[in-house]
Amino acid sequence: MKKIVWFVFLCCIMVGQPVWAQNRVTEQQKVEYDKGNRDQKFLKEYIEALKADGQTEILNDVVDEYLMVLPLNERYSGGNLSDFVEYITHMNTKTIVDIIENWDKLSFTEEQADKIVEKIDHVCKMDLFQVIMKEREDGKGPIMDCSSLQTALRKSGIPVSNVRRQTIEMWQYWQVKDITGMIGAFENMFVESEASQKEKAGNGVLDLETMFDGVILGSMVNYILEESNLEQCTKILDIMNLVVEKNDNSTFVDMIAKWKDNFEGKKMLIEMGEE
Repeated sequence: MKKIVWFVFLCCIMVGQPVWAQNRVTEQQKVEYDKGNRDQKFLKEYIEALKADGQTEILNDVVDEYLMVLPLNERYSGGNLSDFVEYITHMNTKTIVDIIENWDKLSFTEEQADKIVEKIDHVCKMDLFQVIMKEREDGKGPIMDCSSLQTALRKSGIPVSNVRRQTIEMWQYWQVKDITGMIGAFENMFVESEASQKEKAGNGVLDLETMFDGVILGSMVNYILEESNLEQCTKILDIMNLVVEKNDNSTFVDMIAKWKDNFEGKKMLIEMGEE
């Protein structure tokens, strides 16, 4: 045991670290932040302290606040962009909406732009997935409002995928129980230009991640199944038939085919007057 302790002690000396490192984040910093201190220098120091202590769960909010106090031309440059990509983990943060709204005013390399778009797509997908899983546990419907993000995406030229855009549209219609709107967004999810379809021909047209997108979309489709009338049921069946016909026999198309069977069953029950 003594040998192990001495080994750890020597390793710490070699890398220039104390054996028992003290937390960098101070109580004063926590108090100041909670009181609303958003001074640029203070936030920067707080971020560095949080990083040093490995308190990454708090960094989403603090990095979001820090970046938004900077001028637009500095907000996503250098290390600030790295912090955005690494620490922003929620889709309703001010910075995600800000980047989308100001996409045409910001200047990025192709590699940086790809990373940002990939980050936004991933954060949106995982945030919605996590909300769905939480809501399944307590039996409630979705409670996360994405209207600011929805509005920003509608006006922006940022190359976020059509799947992600329409998923958010569908989600927001779900919030207000607008089944017709949900079906419209579902249809738009699979409406792509001929050029776009040719570009994706090697991998199939559907740009969907089966596990996470399947859970998100499946939950919304199940709501439509439960609440739709005959006209709405017929409409979504027509869409699903086209999707199955025009796409490769991928796992996701197989899933849509199963949904289609459920809607055909519901339509039959409605027509028989049993629902």
